[in-house]
Amino acid sequence: MKKTFFLLFSLILITSCQKESSKPAIVNPPLKVKKEAPKKAVLEYGIDENDKEIYNASSVDSRPEYPEGMDRFNIFLTKTYVMPKKAVEEEAMGGIFTVILIEKDGTLSNIEILRDFGYGSGKEMLRVMKLCPKWTPAIKNGKRVRCLYSFPFYTK
Repeated sequence: MKKTFFLLFSLILITSCQKESSKPAIVNPPLKVKKEAPKKAVLEYGIDENDKEIYNASSVDSRPEYPEGMDRFNIFLTKTYVMPKKAVEEEAMGGIFTVILIEKDGTLSNIEILRDFGYGSGKEMLRVMKLCPKWTPAIKNGKRVRCLYSFPFYTK
């Protein structure tokens, strides 16, 4: 009787352990996705024609952005920027620090090279920035505003 009871108990224990091992050890809880309110199109924001002030990117409600995001801006720069011949010959590399003004309609103006590494690298960056498409302008208090934007570009 004891042997039968022990065999039955062992059989139940073995089968129950096998069922539990088929379950994953760690179960991830389902992700909670926050629903965001649909963004307004930039054209839906008004323009105050009397506002000639130039804002800094940190003082606006919504920063200016390159179409399809800043990763695409970096791709645009990398594909469009051509190293000057003299820089290639001298194996020069470095950073080009640029400031642009993004107007209320998204066009770029007042392109200024703060610092470059020489060999015509600043002139080449000016050429590239003149080819740049319109950006999404900055928004402040529900109005499109002019905004300064600075960025570095490093060559290899």
